[in-house]
Amino acid sequence: MQEFQGFPLSHELITLAGHDFSMARVADIDALFAQLLNQPSTHPDVTDERIPYWAEIWPAAIGLAEYLFLHPSLVMGKKVVEIGCGLGLPGIVAGRLGAEVLLTDYLSEPLELARYNWERNIQRPASVRQFDWRQGEDLPEADLVLASDIAYESRAFPFIRSLIGHYLDKGSVILISEPNRTFAAEFFKSLSLLPGYSHHTIRVVRNQLTIQVNVHRIVPERA
Repeated sequence: MQEFQGFPLSHELITLAGHDFSMARVADIDALFAQLLNQPSTHPDVTDERIPYWAEIWPAAIGLAEYLFLHPSLVMGKKVVEIGCGLGLPGIVAGRLGAEVLLTDYLSEPLELARYNWERNIQRPASVRQFDWRQGEDLPEADLVLASDIAYESRAFPFIRSLIGHYLDKGSVILISEPNRTFAAEFFKSLSLLPGYSHHTIRVVRNQLTIQVNVHRIVPERA
């Protein structure tokens, strides 16, 4: 695939723990943003603020993927759901490590590219599902839930809390990664009060910058 919905793709090789992953992404993200800005104010993409953050491979996704390589027993043979998967790197790593993975996102566009990326890196079909995790309804079952950089707006915090509560009640382990944003610090500090919480730091070099990625691990009390 050289283009996605008329936008040229670039293919990036990401190496994690000695393993190579070929990841496609939109080459010119600014063009995607321009397309959104050119829509009328009544367009669903505008009214629902569907900003195409999904088109980039973010440091938080790389950090979470690296964390999985450090803790492979978390995913081997497990049922894993990635929430807000974007281009799908953490889920793809989980699949490479032997998990049964479901890639999910609110939008169809990232799921199409996540499926493509999966099939470039994993020798079996991808499982994908489009749904809005913020609604808290019909959430898929999982032994392990992955979420990278879903706390990029403060309005998401109550939904993340609800998501965590749901999966802890179901006995799932939760991993949430984020790039140490100041405005989100108090929210993630509040998660540290949960039983079974632990925090890990992964340093990710991206575009010649070193980013501290925090991985928040929450284990249900009975796990």
